Amino acid sequence: MYIVSTTQMRQIEEACLKQGITTETLMDNAGRAVAVFARHLLEKQNGCRVVILAGAGNNGGDGLVAGRYLAAWDKKVSIFAPFGGASKNKTASGGLKTPENIFTDLTGLKEHLREADLVIDALLGTGVNRPLEGVYRQALQMTADAKNTRPEMQILALDLPSGLNADTGQADEACLKADFTLSLGIAKQGLFTHRGLELSGAVSVADIGIPLGLTADIHTRLIEKDWAKGVLPVRSPHANKGSFGRVMIVAGSDRYIGAAMLAGSAAMRIGAGLVTLALPQSLTGAVAAKIPEATYLPLPEVSCGTAGSFASRLILSELGKYDVLLIGPGLGQSPYSARLVTEVLSNLPEGLKVVIDADALNILAAIPRWWLEYSFDAILTPHPGEMARLAKTTAEAVQSDRFGICRESARKWGKTIILKGAGTIVSSPEGETLCNPAANPVLASAGTGDVLAGIISGLLGQGLNLFEAAGLGVYLHSLSGETLRSEMGDVGVLASDLLLKLPAIIKELKQS
Repeated sequence: MYIVSTTQMRQIEEACLKQGITTETLMDNAGRAVAVFARHLLEKQNGCRVVILAGAGNNGGDGLVAGRYLAAWDKKVSIFAPFGGASKNKTASGGLKTPENIFTDLTGLKEHLREADLVIDALLGTGVNRPLEGVYRQALQMTADAKNTRPEMQILALDLPSGLNADTGQADEACLKADFTLSLGIAKQGLFTHRGLELSGAVSVADIGIPLGLTADIHTRLIEKDWAKGVLPVRSPHANKGSFGRVMIVAGSDRYIGAAMLAGSAAMRIGAGLVTLALPQSLTGAVAAKIPEATYLPLPEVSCGTAGSFASRLILSELGKYDVLLIGPGLGQSPYSARLVTEVLSNLPEGLKVVIDADALNILAAIPRWWLEYSFDAILTPHPGEMARLAKTTAEAVQSDRFGICRESARKWGKTIILKGAGTIVSSPEGETLCNPAANPVLASAGTGDVLAGIISGLLGQGLNLFEAAGLGVYLHSLSGETLRSEMGDVGVLASDLLLKLPAIIKELKQS
């Protein structure tokens, strides 16, 4: 599923007009599609009473068209049109069987909500980003109250829930939570980020007659099963361990021994042929006891559990034998760790695929204009706080425009960025963007980021490019979390629990 910003959608609609496809045609197509979807919902629950919240703009016009069709199909339609949208839009209102059921007062809305089986939210569309106020705010709060009283009443948002920003996913406090959202033509990116994930319900897309040629320049899509299956590495039965990549992981310190274990195990569970863990010498025995399948590069220490000044030289002397470097999980941010990271990243062998994670990101963030100092291709895996430090902004600013900051940072820094969090976003320097439309509290715990970094590194070793490995890694990591949530609930799941799910999930994906 491709997704768009409001600017892109406006350009597509303007292109439709130039091709002779009128606003009225698009509106009729949209309204009929909404009516078909609504009829299906009603029939599933043996309902027939529909309340449509119709605003004064095109979104309200689409809702009025839907009402016309539903009334023609013998559904009991009531339309709340507080600003007279029905009288202004003859295309939308002309065919209604029962025009007397179009009303403008909140008292009438409250009365009709008592018996409604379905509410269609068509108050505000993509073009309205101001705070909700006045009669709109009251109508949405009244509908939310009715939903709380009668949970069986379903809410269908037309294009997006009123009060949700179509670009950023930010939402007004009065934004009406939908059970379903039917996006018109192309899904809007705000549905899949920030609060859009919790407010949009199940999202579907309606074909409203936009020619395929007008969508050719859309470069943002959801990570879905078909895409993931298409980029899975192919494993020949005649391969050897060298065929599936040699991965070096520079990780771990006295406080974060587990980070090295999790990243290394994840790289192996995802199919890397050979994984070497480069970690402080005193930690090697403990980690090797947990992962005997890995090889080890014990690093000289300045103190117990902290790699010393000669560690970078040892790593660089070995790196030429490897296909992938993951650096950062659990390293800490001591001056010794900072020196190790900067010296290694300043002297990388040509052709090496690089993943920079966790503490290595914070070390980079302390360097002015770090992206000019380290201009090689790499995957960066920041959570919002790390992204804020890298971009010299705040976590709140990152969260307020996740798509925008991820795309722009990838372009500016020349890196593939994975902006972690609910609705994880992956952007390439060329502008390609993926979004994982999932939010899962299982993944909001210590160590899950180390597992993700290891997964991505293992996929790179098997031949995927940076963007593919980032997107597929995010998808498989998320799917592992969803599987565990369904089996165990969302409390008490550990990052290490993700590891054993990975082979089975890959098998299932291949066979799907």
